[in-house]
Amino acid sequence: MALEDVEAACLQYKGLISSSPQSVKGLVDLLRALKARLGDSQSNLKPIAARNIASILNSVDSSSQAKLGRTVYASLIHVGMNDNKKIVRDAALEALDRGTSLADIDGGGINSSAMEPLMAAFVSELGESEFKVWTCYIWCH
Repeated sequence: MALEDVEAACLQYKGLISSSPQSVKGLVDLLRALKARLGDSQSNLKPIAARNIASILNSVDSSSQAKLGRTVYASLIHVGMNDNKKIVRDAALEALDRGTSLADIDGGGINSSAMEPLMAAFVSELGESEFKVWTCYIWCH
């Protein structure tokens, strides 16, 4: 199956996926295809797609991660908040965590470049007023 092939390739070349201009178009196309699987009627494909998204985002350099993340962050947030199955929600939230973290080869930790597109995705998914309430709740508690 193709999803397992993507996962195996990402694991084999962890932190070493090229994000050269020639490669970015292919990565965007792959992420769009995986994003479509997040809404698949076969719910067993959703966590695999989320893991693959996480593996890809966690295997490119930090600026490419932020740019590529714009393609998938909102969908991961939506699935993480709304899917009926806990395993799917957990996979989407884990993908957001890994998809905004620096690759191990870059020292790990939070990728500050990915925070702006992540927050933009939260705003688009929640709506501006809900986002303000959520942000206030997080910062005030």
